[in-house]
Amino acid sequence: MQSDTLKKAERLLASRRFSEVINLLEPMIIDYRESFYFHYMLGTACLYVGDIGGAELYYKKARNLKMTDPRLINALAVLFLRRGEINKAVEYYLEAQEYDSENRTAKNALNFIKKNSNPENLVHYVRSGKIKRLYPPLGVRPALIYGMSVFIAAVVFVSAGAFFMFKSAFLPKNDRADLSSFALTVDEKQNALVQDTASSVFRCVLTKKELEKAYADAQLFFQKYRDNAAQVEINRILNSNASAAIRQKARLLMDYLTEPGFDTVTDIYTYAQIHAEPWLYMGCWIVWAGRVTNTVQTPSEYRCDFLIGYDTMERMEGIVPLVLKQPVEIDTALPVTVLAKVGSENGKLILQGKSVHQPLPEK
Repeated sequence: MQSDTLKKAERLLASRRFSEVINLLEPMIIDYRESFYFHYMLGTACLYVGDIGGAELYYKKARNLKMTDPRLINALAVLFLRRGEINKAVEYYLEAQEYDSENRTAKNALNFIKKNSNPENLVHYVRSGKIKRLYPPLGVRPALIYGMSVFIAAVVFVSAGAFFMFKSAFLPKNDRADLSSFALTVDEKQNALVQDTASSVFRCVLTKKELEKAYADAQLFFQKYRDNAAQVEINRILNSNASAAIRQKARLLMDYLTEPGFDTVTDIYTYAQIHAEPWLYMGCWIVWAGRVTNTVQTPSEYRCDFLIGYDTMERMEGIVPLVLKQPVEIDTALPVTVLAKVGSENGKLILQGKSVHQPLPEK
């Protein structure tokens, strides 16, 4: 039943299991095309995972179904706030208060804007993730049935964890994976390079010192959340004269890299850099502005040619095929910004799109 699906999605959303909400709802878009709440929940899940293009798409559909819902108006307002369009955000928050004068989200957001209208403060608020405080509220996690176990765990923690808390206060905080098992062994360092190079062709030939530095840099960049930079060093190793053992460890490290959102991707490389050495940037994420043309859409895929840098229609840096494995709506008459991963298809450079962003239409 449709109501059962929406109730399940609502529970998953309250549990902060956003990817599961998206996986549950996206295949049913046609079935729920007239459901406001369906599109609102799907847009909210996209927003929390950093898929801003998806959030705008589904919120826009929800807006077409219901114009006066304060929750949705607040959600649209925070999208404007993320982009620095403060006046537009204020306009939407005030509209939300027109329909709900006691709306707490709108009130808190307007107070924040009043104190932090400086662009630098707003950029920091977005990049630090604190802007999520103004995202649509998700309610209390449905975990009351675990209350007793949580209480017991808390007692154990208090009685046995005081020393750990004291000690951890002096340690650097980092919630990324422990890569100690990826350290090169003595044998791997001694045999770091392929011995028989006559029968092999490498895109780059490294010395032992250069290889060890590339491997160490990949780990360091990972710990600093610079996954693009780590991917470049991994690619350098995989395309070099490194031994099979080291290349295997580099491949395993690649599994720990995470998909970014529009506001979390770092070390964004230019089209000129990637076009010159595409092998070095495979798997890296880009955020580029441009326009789309030659579009082909099916129920499960959207393909087009992406005109990089042509958003202002003044200069085009290059043309690369863009493929999104989900239905999207892109107005070809307007500029668009894409979040995509660098890939290849039939030996040619392509962009594997995750999300797109276009300005919301004026009311």
